Amino acid sequence: MISILKCPVCGEILERKERVFLCSNAHSFDLAKEGYLNLVLNAKKTAGDAKEMMTARRNFLAHGYYSPLSDALNATLLDACSKIALPQPSIVDIGCGEGYYLSRFQEKTDQNFDGYGLDISKIGIRMAAKRDKNLQWIVANFAHLPFMDHSISILLSMFAEYSVEEMDRILTQDGAIVIVRAGSNHLIELKNIIYPVIHEKEKSETIKPFFDYDIQRHTLSYQVLITSKEDLMSLLLMTPHYWKIKPSGLAHLKTYDQLTVTVNIEIDLLYRKIHIQ
Repeated sequence: MISILKCPVCGEILERKERVFLCSNAHSFDLAKEGYLNLVLNAKKTAGDAKEMMTARRNFLAHGYYSPLSDALNATLLDACSKIALPQPSIVDIGCGEGYYLSRFQEKTDQNFDGYGLDISKIGIRMAAKRDKNLQWIVANFAHLPFMDHSISILLSMFAEYSVEEMDRILTQDGAIVIVRAGSNHLIELKNIIYPVIHEKEKSETIKPFFDYDIQRHTLSYQVLITSKEDLMSLLLMTPHYWKIKPSGLAHLKTYDQLTVTVNIEIDLLYRKIHIQ
């Protein structure tokens, strides 16, 4: 991989020397024994999703319920790669969690790429590093992406927070952004069980700040049978509903042994309208 990582202390390029990353100002960052890199300064131990949530996410995704979503994402990423004039583009997954989507893209396609998965959760990044040794996993904050200006070919955000300014800063002039978010009917059956009344908020256009980008939107919808209580609880733990559910809603969900749910997803592919001067 070309040196494109940015020192979080001084902003200079980080060069790898065996298991240490160094900048010209002698700031150094060691690779963890699992192979990931921590570039967050003074991080809180509770930063990011908890171990219980990351474990639930890993277990749920391993059962293939979201494989069609991953396949649709892979097709979008391949489309983006085909339009970039590089034999080996760089791809950054912002908020990668335990690394499922980026790892599966590598496993299921023949695309050559330099892959980076970022998350503020050290627990998630540790899981990702154990899962896939061929990608670079980094503990980092989405508001301060650890890459040099205009150095990344493709940026991915899967149900994650992101900074428009930071994504625009690190993206190459001919690069692409892929944003994946839940549609209005996503997991509607689950919501009908755990909430007595569903109050749908008016949906804001989260990609509106990308006013200098052309946007191609694809909607994916399918139904899948969640086959056990354990997987239903794992699904709940993966979602924001876990933080909103009341004891009565949780008790109601626990009466279900299985549940067919709707997966309703929007996938946006963005390209710059105007090249960087």
